[in-house]
Amino acid sequence: MDHESMRSLIGAVILWAMGIAAVLYLIRQNWEQIKEICLDDNGRFDPLRGLEKKFSQSSEPQQPEENLTPDAKFMALFMKQKGARMAGFDPEKDHVREHIIFHGRVQGVGFRYQAMYAARTYGLTGWVENLPDGSVEMEVQGTPAGIGRVLTHLGSGHWIRIDDMDVEELPVVPGERGFSVRGY
Repeated sequence: MDHESMRSLIGAVILWAMGIAAVLYLIRQNWEQIKEICLDDNGRFDPLRGLEKKFSQSSEPQQPEENLTPDAKFMALFMKQKGARMAGFDPEKDHVREHIIFHGRVQGVGFRYQAMYAARTYGLTGWVENLPDGSVEMEVQGTPAGIGRVLTHLGSGHWIRIDDMDVEELPVVPGERGFSVRGY
């Protein structure tokens, strides 16, 4: 390895070390608040539920719709779709299938593979595919809470920007297994 390459590598390592040290410092300074948010009542790590709980207890006014997270937009739309049929429906256990078209910066940024990773993490099935117009199409099946968590994961992607979603409810496909990336 030549001198310049070695210098660049050492500089990158030093920057990473400084970044990690800064993160550890922030975690140490805010440990009590992090524990409050990230640990559930049984001491299990569940930051999504903790954040939902924290913000649902907030006395602040609701955010305008344009400032909602993809997860919150999806759940609001889902509740409208279900309407009066919500009696007895459990969004943590009962399954639905949704057809979603994502608009924004969603191609060339790892969107489909992030979707696959998140869907598999939350036990969802379906597929995701790029469309010729620059949007991304997805059919996803599972619990509404799981789908909402996938949308939150996608919305927090480093390069991904979801500007809008078209969501349509579909009939559940019995026996479907796995989640795949379609297309090139």
